[in-house]
Amino acid sequence: MTQPLPLFARNQVIVAIWGLVCVLVLSVATGVSSLLWNQRQAELAEQAQQLARIAAGAEVGVNRTLLALDVLLATTEELLGQPLAAGAGSAISEPMADRLLAAVARQSLNVRHVALLDASGRPLASSSAATGRLVDDPPPDFVARALAQRVPTLLIGEPLLAPRSAERVIYLARPVLLPGGQRLLAVAQVPLEALAAVLLQGIGATPIELTLERASGELLLGLATAQGLSDAARASGPPLSDLWEQAANGWHGQTRLRGVPGQVAGRALMYGDLWVTASLAQSEVLRDWQQQVWLVGGAALLLALTLVISGGLAASHIARMQRARAEVAQSKALLDQALASMVSGFVLLDAQHRVVQWNPRFEEFFPWLASVIQPGVSFRQVLEATVHYHLPGASAEEKREWVRLRMRRQVQPQGTLEQRLPSGRSVQITERMTPDGGLVIVYHDVTELRQAAAEIELLAFYDPLTGLPNRRLLLRRIDEACAATERSGEHGALLFIDLDRFKTLNDTLGHEMGDLLLQQVGHRLQAGVRSGDVVARLGGDEFVVALLHLPPDLALATEQARTVAGQILGLLARPYTLGEQIHHSSASVGVTLFSQNSQAALEILKQADIAMYEAKAQHGNVLRFYDPAMQTVLHQRASLLADLKQALPLQQFRLHLQPQFDAHGRLLGAEALLRWQHPERGLVPPGLFIPVAEDSDLILAIGQWVLVSACELLVRWQADARLARLHLSVNVSARQFRQADFPALVGQCLEASGARAQRLELELTETLVLEDVNDTIAKMHQLRARGVRFALDDFGTGYSSLAYLTRLPLHRLKIDRSFVQQLGESPSDDVVVQTILGMARNLDLEVVAEGVETPRQHAFLQAHRCAIYQGYLFARPMPIEEFETLARGQGEADAASVSFSI
Repeated sequence: MTQPLPLFARNQVIVAIWGLVCVLVLSVATGVSSLLWNQRQAELAEQAQQLARIAAGAEVGVNRTLLALDVLLATTEELLGQPLAAGAGSAISEPMADRLLAAVARQSLNVRHVALLDASGRPLASSSAATGRLVDDPPPDFVARALAQRVPTLLIGEPLLAPRSAERVIYLARPVLLPGGQRLLAVAQVPLEALAAVLLQGIGATPIELTLERASGELLLGLATAQGLSDAARASGPPLSDLWEQAANGWHGQTRLRGVPGQVAGRALMYGDLWVTASLAQSEVLRDWQQQVWLVGGAALLLALTLVISGGLAASHIARMQRARAEVAQSKALLDQALASMVSGFVLLDAQHRVVQWNPRFEEFFPWLASVIQPGVSFRQVLEATVHYHLPGASAEEKREWVRLRMRRQVQPQGTLEQRLPSGRSVQITERMTPDGGLVIVYHDVTELRQAAAEIELLAFYDPLTGLPNRRLLLRRIDEACAATERSGEHGALLFIDLDRFKTLNDTLGHEMGDLLLQQVGHRLQAGVRSGDVVARLGGDEFVVALLHLPPDLALATEQARTVAGQILGLLARPYTLGEQIHHSSASVGVTLFSQNSQAALEILKQADIAMYEAKAQHGNVLRFYDPAMQTVLHQRASLLADLKQALPLQQFRLHLQPQFDAHGRLLGAEALLRWQHPERGLVPPGLFIPVAEDSDLILAIGQWVLVSACELLVRWQADARLARLHLSVNVSARQFRQADFPALVGQCLEASGARAQRLELELTETLVLEDVNDTIAKMHQLRARGVRFALDDFGTGYSSLAYLTRLPLHRLKIDRSFVQQLGESPSDDVVVQTILGMARNLDLEVVAEGVETPRQHAFLQAHRCAIYQGYLFARPMPIEEFETLARGQGEADAASVSFSI
């Protein structure tokens, strides 16, 4: 029995409460102050790390750019060796040298102009001469300093304003030594805007100041992301040479452009005494923290007020609680403790079925009885008050019948009764007779138990992602449908649906977007069928629709199934909204019909699966009905795949080369074509085994083998002067190119073999390029920096925007053979080819015409100045040895004439 506290004890409790409130308020104030200070230090440390990362990224970008420019200027010695040697002793062959320098300038997007100066600073050749544009010459003092170097290194000048172009530029120079001992100077003009773009790579909208400066503080390039390029000549603050020890982790001081207090991070470059720095004003660093001070401070004040109010309420509540406890402690303490400890509801009735006692849990189950239930009230009254909530929409007679049946059950209680409450919870009612004729009724909450059972059933029979029936439930429904067709004579149809290019979506946008697409597909399928039909998900991107109750007539049933399948294809082809992106997809549908003579559910599902793969082989977005002949084709495909898996280990692949010629019939290089020499099947055409390899992971290993073989072949050619000039083109599949480490794999092939990257050309299709343009451009630039060239294959057959051509580092366009074969016969194809050739000339791209088979086609292409030809008119694909014999037959003269084909 609980005793009320005396007045002195109550006062002690209230004092303790207010003391606790004071302690909590002080704790909150201390904690908030510590939190804000730690957040301030964390903000400063985080921004310092971010600036260090930005400076490191700028260092890598500028080093890579300067190294590329250094290599570009250094290679002029190799490229210009012959033409300059030819002009030694007299005037240098300027047209040839100008064209070569123009080719050098095009190799880098950062170079505006490349020139070659003699020892007196007089221009000998210029990349601008080939295009007819005038470009300013470097300052004489810069030329003198560059030529005065004893060891040829890259010299970087000071920024200046070009008079002709009114553009801020900087000159880079490197002495080159010709085989005859002549010492020249290769100079490149680089716009500061290009270097600014390198500094800005990977930087968001944060107002950061970036500089490229000398250790002495001389500013070469200053860039504030919020204001653009700076005109300052020197950086603010002390020279970087005095801050060398602090550069690794940054330092607090003045920003390098505005000179305001802030954080600075700097990195020394690999060239001379150049540095890159990243600065951020302290006001920007702590802007978010200052906002947090207001928010957290306000929240802390609100919390303190809440604690004070809570303390007052608690003290008042304790006073009231003690007064109430004193009034009821004597009569209710023991019984309340016993009944309150029960987790189930409890009601005790006497022999006349009147209420004797109940517990609080019972009132929780039936809160509307609070004003009805009391000792001595008839249980019928309790039921009459409950029925209005249990059957809210029932008639008066139905409610009376429910009460009557419930009372009759109490005469001879048997087992348990389950009742669902208006709150949605389920209770299990157990009634037991007492020795005096009364009744004990226990209400046990079984909601969690029923929910667990429902979840178990859901996991066993439904797909957790889409909520659709899974494979197990689908097979059960198909068996039930087959049994129903035997009784009714009707037909049913099974539609096996597979999304096209779903793996590409997962690889490019991530599995979260893939799951979102699968959910939308499930919703569309449910909306596109009748209420009696079944939509299920087997797993991955595979769905099944079972159409039931189709007409007994097979033709009508087939037509209805075809109509529904066509509607589903249309539904799934509509655009999808995945987050902020619009995604276009399609599906392949296989259909099979079943009736009373059908096989088991697994066999029916297998037939629809086979029909779906036949639709998949037609490049998707089509439907195919099952035909027994498809089973034979599937077995043949499986056999071909099994043999294909052994082709690489057994060294059955061969490379054949199709020569490529210029307009004068001189051999320039070849395209590598894969052939499979099977010991039993013979020479298997690529059209048979390449699609099988594309559908599996074999295409990755095969593509890597082709790259390795091509590099080894280039190395072999390098040892022969008559073959060293030739280039080799290799087709790259979409799955191979989409590997995250594809540039690294190509680089490993080149490094391991020692092949010259400039002689390797990778051919990409328009479809591959447009799958993920940004990823494509990034990988192409990585490989282009190594010297690898690119050609756009089957140009004109895709759906690309020509704007992408200006962003891609391409060397060639290949006109698809479908246009070439109709030349002179189809005016529209003639116009397309002429347009491609004209556009390529404007973009400084070479054009390769594929499939040239007749003199008429050759004459048309030659008349419109096509550069390179490939086709049966010149040569068919041939083994490597035959190609090398053909190349050696061209002679040394032809080799010299194409030595500058890059």
